[in-house]
Amino acid sequence: MAERLKTADAGAIKRNALRLSLVAITSVFVFEFTAGIFTNSLALITDSTHALLDAVVTAILIIATTLALKPRDIDHTYGHGKIETIGGFIGGTALFVVAIFFIYEATVRISLAGPVPLVNPGMIGFAAVIYTLAVDGFRIIVLGRAMKKTAAGTTALNADFYHAFADLASTSVAFAGLWLVTAGFGHGDSVAAMILGSFLAYLSSRFAYQNAMELTDVISPKLVAKVRQAANDTEGVLGSDDIKMRRVGKEIFVEATITLPAEISFENAHDISAHVESNIAKSLAGSGLNVRPRNITVHFEPTTGNNADLPPESMIEKAASGVSGVKGVHNILVSKIGKTDSMDVSLHIQVNRSATLTEAHSIANAVEDSIRGRLKGAETITVHLEPLMPEIGGIEPVADVKMQDSIREIILGASDVKKVDRVATYRAAGNVLKIDVACAFNSDMTIEQIHERVSDIEKQIRAKYPGSIVTIHAEPN
Repeated sequence: MAERLKTADAGAIKRNALRLSLVAITSVFVFEFTAGIFTNSLALITDSTHALLDAVVTAILIIATTLALKPRDIDHTYGHGKIETIGGFIGGTALFVVAIFFIYEATVRISLAGPVPLVNPGMIGFAAVIYTLAVDGFRIIVLGRAMKKTAAGTTALNADFYHAFADLASTSVAFAGLWLVTAGFGHGDSVAAMILGSFLAYLSSRFAYQNAMELTDVISPKLVAKVRQAANDTEGVLGSDDIKMRRVGKEIFVEATITLPAEISFENAHDISAHVESNIAKSLAGSGLNVRPRNITVHFEPTTGNNADLPPESMIEKAASGVSGVKGVHNILVSKIGKTDSMDVSLHIQVNRSATLTEAHSIANAVEDSIRGRLKGAETITVHLEPLMPEIGGIEPVADVKMQDSIREIILGASDVKKVDRVATYRAAGNVLKIDVACAFNSDMTIEQIHERVSDIEKQIRAKYPGSIVTIHAEPN
């Protein structure tokens, strides 16, 4: 079907199919057992016993399917899907026991000394076989349709479907035995039963083994590799070593631990994790599995150790920030030199405004040493020193028109400035003068050109008002 049915609808389809199968196989037991007594046919009695066992197993599967549909609770945080797997394991094991019984019974019959036991099939015997074959065919059709409607991924339905095929095959053996007896070959059904029993033993043991492995949470290494690849291919992920997967009924649960750069924000880490979940779901969908997003859990951890997997810029920022006296780091540029592994590094650092050139130079040297210790291949390192702007907790307006006019004259005297929209002056703690300016430049200028003009204007203003903090906002004219 193009759309998967809702869980409740799928559960109803499974239960109804299994109930019909239970009623049908119970009627087979009653009819075949009665016919076997009347005809003295061990084949019919054995086949009816097989039908009785199938009826018991089907009842177990109905119970298992009903319990498996229960929602998650405090005792079953992964849901009750494993109960259905247990039902499938019981069904496969029971079928294996029946297969061994067929082989044993056929061996006993063939090895018996003396005359072959008298079997008188009669009309009732053949009628019982024909009825059983019809019921088996009916069960196969009903269960097959239910499997298609529920995406054919239900172990309980699979178990009963295999049982129906086994019943059809064993009943065919019983029919062949009765026909061979009427033809005068008394051991013909025993030989056929041994061949069929061996085949059933192989199929049932394989089915039981698959369910047993699912109970131990075994998962295909190929699926684990797909999940790991999907996580590693997500942008921003440095690695994904710890991948855990388990199957609970039809559902797949995934837990993935990814490694992210230590310096990224929590918001970015969350976004990357969401992309990992989406990529994992897509990769498993490509394998024919429908994994619900709520069943995918991604844990993220920062890089540890020597941070060898961090980008060079992050390593440089960490190296510089850790040097005593460095108050801020920005404008980090890393360039590869030619075709070598050597790199040219430049960065801006902020130091206290009161630091002397000698003190600031010592800090810059320490920054260079720290970067070389962390970043292999850093050949040339250029450190640009900047004074740290003081923290301003509060300001008071300065109503000095003469000061504001002198500032306006400095700005208008610079090239490319078209007009001055605002000049505001404030006094901060420590008698620090704060000057905020808004002015317009030619709109066709590049940001680099404007930056140069603004820097020059700031220098002129600070030359006239030493120690001031100047902020210029540039606008297009």
